[in-house]
Amino acid sequence: MDLPLWLQNNSPSLPPPAKKKQSHFIQKTLQGIINLLKESFYSEKIALKPGFLQTMDPRIKLLSILSLLITVNLLRHLLLLWGIYAGILILAVLSKVPARFIIQRVWLVIPLFTGIMVFPALFNWVRPGDPLWIIWTFPSPLHLGPMHFSKEVYITKQGFWGAVLLISRVGISVTLAVLLTLTTRWNTLLRALRTFFIPKIFIVTLEMTYRYIFVLITLLDDMFLARKARDAGNTSGAEQRRFVSSSIANLFGKSLQMSEEVYASMIARGYTGDIYTLERFHLSWADVFSVTASLMFCLTVFAADKVLGG
Repeated sequence: MDLPLWLQNNSPSLPPPAKKKQSHFIQKTLQGIINLLKESFYSEKIALKPGFLQTMDPRIKLLSILSLLITVNLLRHLLLLWGIYAGILILAVLSKVPARFIIQRVWLVIPLFTGIMVFPALFNWVRPGDPLWIIWTFPSPLHLGPMHFSKEVYITKQGFWGAVLLISRVGISVTLAVLLTLTTRWNTLLRALRTFFIPKIFIVTLEMTYRYIFVLITLLDDMFLARKARDAGNTSGAEQRRFVSSSIANLFGKSLQMSEEVYASMIARGYTGDIYTLERFHLSWADVFSVTASLMFCLTVFAADKVLGG
């Protein structure tokens, strides 16, 4: 059976094939943020693995990591700080948490944001000290009203090592926090916080924020999917911006309405603000040994820091 002529020949009435639609950078950026938030907030799979920290009592785990956080922020020697960081990575491996995942999650962000804050303290005009790297020399000292500046602009040794120390402290502290959240389910962590007499309003705010941010992310994702389904042609940058602004306003209105409905339904079901889970905390001798070893380690490291500091 032969094909008809109108199928064999190209029809002149058909329009030329449409060009590939240009990518919308705003939509791609927001879609990337949505995917990142989903990956960050839905990562409770690691907490269900049979690792070292997962089997520890959440109260003991919280107390141990809190003592390590205090110790890290009191140390003044980089050798001790990075020794603790090496121990944290060993704990991560024993807890079935990929060390590469923690390193990428922390050290791709912390140096950027912390470095911006400590950047001015590198220079002698902000923090005087011994020159490490001379950047510029003016013909004469500068005067700005009552303030006097030296004619040389350089990075000081004190400012450089102070910045490295601060970035190290922040990075290791965030690593400890990430390790805690990855190896502990969110509801269990909130219930453990209640045992340390954290105010109930703080716990309730954390619980509701964590739970309903998933709903808002899903709503935002559905809005972009509906927009993409209705978009038949290329849109200008102004139209994209109008869509983003209207989406923000619409999402804000939906979140307010949802908050009222959720509050009413919670009150109707007898919610009092306490965290209840099916899991029960059981303190074992291994947990007692772990918290004792953690506290002794913190005291030993702190004493070593005092000895090295002279």
